[in-house]
Amino acid sequence: MTKSQFNIKISKDLLIRVKRQTMMSGKSLTEHITDLVSNSLLDNEIQDNHLSSVEKINNLEERLLTLESIVRNREYISQKLKPFTNSEAINCTKFMRGVFDKELEKRNFDDKFDAFDDFFQSVKVFDELNKSFSDRLKEIMLSDNPTPWTGKELNEFTAGDKCNCSIRKGLINWTGVTECPSQQEICDKGEELLSMF
Repeated sequence: MTKSQFNIKISKDLLIRVKRQTMMSGKSLTEHITDLVSNSLLDNEIQDNHLSSVEKINNLEERLLTLESIVRNREYISQKLKPFTNSEAINCTKFMRGVFDKELEKRNFDDKFDAFDDFFQSVKVFDELNKSFSDRLKEIMLSDNPTPWTGKELNEFTAGDKCNCSIRKGLINWTGVTECPSQQEICDKGEELLSMF
């Protein structure tokens, strides 16, 4: 292996500590510093591998939440899917708003808008909402007296896949409450289910 000279300037205290460590290791100063740099580079590779592991775990979490949504909503699988009705949409609005408000209080967010941005990142894991839907979701979560979702809006939002609503999955992801009611339970009972959160 070809060697090159590498000059650096370090503080006097650090140099004394490195020399002391070198003497204790029984190596030359060059060998010891080479080992320190090599080990540092290995640590960075381990961190890079760790990041890819975190990404894999996030992907698995996303897949599990999708499966969980399908399983919890199995009543839809065996029947013809019925679109959201206006009364179901109102229940969904009250439920999602109630969960958002409870989590806002639990986490002591200083700003509702910061809380929404944090929540919205969880929704975006499952669906890239167009501007009109993201604005509408923001209005529902942040307005003092929002107009509830309509059945038509939620049917369009979910593209006919009622049991796989990305807002519900985003709430699960954001709150960490995995025992979330099924979409049909939310449609039927709305804010009655908030005690689970």
